[in-house]
Amino acid sequence: MSNKSHDEIFSDFEEITNHYNRSDQYFDILYDSISSTIIAKTPSAENFSVNTKKSGIVARSFLGSWKEVAIDANGDLNNIKTKIPKVSGKGNLIAEFDGWSLNREIKSKIDPINVPIDEKIEKVREIYTYIKNADERIINVRVKYLELLIERIFVNNEGCKLRQVIPRTRVFVIPIAKEGSVVDYDYFIKSGEMGFEIFDSLENGVLDQVVKNSLEMLKAELPPAGRKTIILDPKMTGLIAHESFGHGLEADQILRDRSYLKQHLNKQVASEICSIYDTPSIEKKFGSYFFDDEGIEAGHNILVENGILKNFIYDRRTASELNASPQGNGRRESFAHPVNVRMTNTYFGSGDYELEEMISEIKEGVMLVHGYFGMEDPLGGGMQCTSKKGYLIENGERTKILKATALSGDVLGMLKNIDAVSKDTLKLDGGTCGKGSEDLVPVTSGGSYIRAKNVLVSPG
Repeated sequence: MSNKSHDEIFSDFEEITNHYNRSDQYFDILYDSISSTIIAKTPSAENFSVNTKKSGIVARSFLGSWKEVAIDANGDLNNIKTKIPKVSGKGNLIAEFDGWSLNREIKSKIDPINVPIDEKIEKVREIYTYIKNADERIINVRVKYLELLIERIFVNNEGCKLRQVIPRTRVFVIPIAKEGSVVDYDYFIKSGEMGFEIFDSLENGVLDQVVKNSLEMLKAELPPAGRKTIILDPKMTGLIAHESFGHGLEADQILRDRSYLKQHLNKQVASEICSIYDTPSIEKKFGSYFFDDEGIEAGHNILVENGILKNFIYDRRTASELNASPQGNGRRESFAHPVNVRMTNTYFGSGDYELEEMISEIKEGVMLVHGYFGMEDPLGGGMQCTSKKGYLIENGERTKILKATALSGDVLGMLKNIDAVSKDTLKLDGGTCGKGSEDLVPVTSGGSYIRAKNVLVSPG
């Protein structure tokens, strides 16, 4: 099947799907194809891997729980009919949604398929060499390039007939600096639904700033400890939205009674100037798509609106059990992995402050930038997030550069203490998120700058 056209796959899938009557049982079938290239360069190694069109098929039916069969793309489709039985009277065990059709393919400006692997390796080498030679204090450089081309074809017995082809690329750079006995670094990420043109945005001026950011860390001091007024940049707000808050909204956790947020639906969980969203339909972001792996159209999920918790995050099953409207959050890493409730592009909405205005009103505080570690605690509601760097704020001005700074305490307490949100354009950074340590899917997180009072900080 991997050599068939998408029209032929649609035809084969429709023939199988028609075997199952929706009034008796829900049934869907998904074709999944992923091509990937990874190139990583460090001082001691230069590694790359190329996987072309790893593909497979997964079909399932809901019979009180999911009955699921996965096969290689060239496997016998008739095995699905054999392994997923026809039943009667079980169609109402899961909610029915409207069928719809889509055939969308995102075209890159520069299709990576047309770029030789040697040219890709050379681009990574050029970035590595430029940064390594930028300053004698740069003692180590790590550069990683990732490209993905994902095709998914979905058919179900509700009338869905869907196809999407999405390219994703990501560049990650770490310049490690040393002066005397001090060694430190900052990092840079660029990602999105794009192709090889990602390198067009990495001109020398951008790389110079990447180097400067790491060199600044050589002068960084330990942050203060205690309760402070803080400002978080979009990378840090993204960590809060995703790790500290978002995981507690995944409806499978709600149904298991493993979320501190279960009791807070339609109640205040944040300052009235705070809104948080999860939106897979944003264009050109690393975590975006047109439909999820259950055929639900990518929507716009308002999680928190003016401080009130409005929605959880659902897949088909949890939406059915909780009588909710899913927004496209049922996701698989691949055909060989299960569907889980997953975040996509999770972020704080914008406010009406200028960043410098937010800073100017602080007599003594800390600004945390470039979040790089966050730990989820969906059961207890604790917050543990760390920035790579920070700035001391004294009398309305940024002064000393600070080393890694940790936030801890109660996440809802912090959200309720937000008193300013910037009106910056939405900023999102891409990466991957696992369900536990497995089932990795592309996501982004971010938002605007936020300011909160009386938040516990300490050296990270």
